[in-house]
Amino acid sequence: MVYLYAGLGIAMISGIAAMMQIGNNVNNFTNISSLKNNSYASSSLPRLDREIMKNLYTQSVPNSDICDYIKNKISSPVYENGEIFKSTSLPTPSRNVLFSQACALVSKNDKHRVIITPKTEGNYKYGFYSCLIENEPYCKFEINK
Repeated sequence: MVYLYAGLGIAMISGIAAMMQIGNNVNNFTNISSLKNNSYASSSLPRLDREIMKNLYTQSVPNSDICDYIKNKISSPVYENGEIFKSTSLPTPSRNVLFSQACALVSKNDKHRVIITPKTEGNYKYGFYSCLIENEPYCKFEINK
């Protein structure tokens, strides 16, 4: 009788492991196919984000005028100050407190928008947000629903 229960236990564990492996394979296939269709990942924006973060997350970063500092550090492409949202006079339409002191940079040629926010905690002075802008002048996460 002991052998019967041991055999059933091994069969059950093998079945669970097989189901988990199938689930992982399905998730990986879904993630890979969504990345192939992702216009952000297939553009030059990840490289630009890394270049900006390399300049932003150093010890010599200034305490003020961070957008001007980043614009001067990046030679190509050209970044300009982001559009000011009319009703709030901020560079973002978001009403989130996180973006209340943010500055925004836009590269119109690459359709790249970067938002830099001051941080009060953590190892770095600034937070970094980025997106591909297609139709709107703002990132989708900035627009409050």
